[in-house]
Formats: sequence, structure tokens, C-alpha cells
Amino acid sequence: MRGWGLPLGTRTRRLSADFRELLILDELERNANVSQRTLADRLGMAIGVLNRHLQEMAEGGYVRVVDRDVRPFAYKVTPNGKRYRRKLILEHYQSVVGSLRAVEQRISARLDELKRKGVERVVFYGAGDVMEIAYPVAHTMGLTVIGVVDDDPGKHGSLKDRLVVQPPGMINTLEPHAVVITTFRHAREIQRKIDPSLRSVIQVWEL
Repeated sequence: MRGWGLPLGTRTRRLSADFRELLILDELERNANVSQRTLADRLGMAIGVLNRHLQEMAEGGYVRVVDRDVRPFAYKVTPNGKRYRRKLILEHYQSVVGSLRAVEQRISARLDELKRKGVERVVFYGAGDVMEIAYPVAHTMGLTVIGVVDDDPGKHGSLKDRLVVQPPGMINTLEPHAVVITTFRHAREIQRKIDPSLRSVIQVWEL
């Protein structure tokens, strides 16, 4: 399931439903024009379960069908859906780590380790919710965030805490002392694909 971890001991239907909705919204943010069958296969869901969730989320105003005359349907996540996804992400992090405060403490401890290594200039890799938590923590600790990069072309050019989100290929140009992977979900995947030439001069740091 692309790295999302269910909290240990999770058994309630509601939590399971929320988590499935989070996975669906996440996939639709990445690729709206996808068939239900393909989406179900990617998420490991029964087609009937997926269809029910899509119907419920459409009724709730979280997704809408762009054109019902075109197959496969193109599902678009609405502004309400984006807010709902953010809420589900934060709830998921809280369920895994314990609380938002615990997430902040975890990030703070990892950035403190980096600071002790003499790092001053960092680039954040991942322009999502974790980055938004990490940015003020880094500022408080005296780390200078000189840039934010993300794999998603849809985020390029947007502003995150007054920084313009850029593609990962700009890391060398920014000349950081370290790249901090500001996502819990894709950290290992990002570690593997970061240009090996960076590793000799720039530290790559997971939170």
C-alpha cells in the first residue's frame, strides 16, 4: 500500500474506512484519469469496496466525476476533498506516532542530530504536511531552509512557507549541506532515487 502503515491493534471498521479513503484520495491526487479496476488493483481493494467508497466520497463532496461520458471516469479531488485528505493524514500520523506533539518531538530530535553534525543549510524533499510541521521546527533550531523540492510536477512553482517548490533536479543548484526527506511515506523510495553523486557532498537525512 505504498508505505502507509496501519496502527498496531487497529480493528474498528471506521478507522479502516478512513484509511481506505485516505489511500483513494492519495491515488486520485496522483492520477485522476484511472479506471476503478486499476485503482482497486493498486490499492489491493475489492472493486465493490472501492466503488462504495467513491460513491460515498462523491456524495460527501470530496470527489467528483469530471466527465461521465468518458471511460474510464476521471475523478477529481475537490477542495473539500483536499481538506478532508489533510485531516485524514494528520489523524493517521497521530494514530501511528501517538499525537501531533509526538510527531513534532520526533522531527525535532532528528533535526537536532543533524544540527550537531554542523549542518546549517538544508533542502526539504517533500512539500506536504510533514514539511509544514518540520519548517518551523527547523527555524527554531537555527537551521536555514533554503529550498523545497518535490517529485509532483503539480506542486512545482507553488509557495511553501515563502519558498517556491522546485523539482529535485535543482538540489545541486541550491547547494545545501543536507537534504531532509520531509515525508514518512516515501522516505526509503526517495533515498534510493536521489542522485548518487549528491551523497558524496550532501547528507541525505530521514526524519
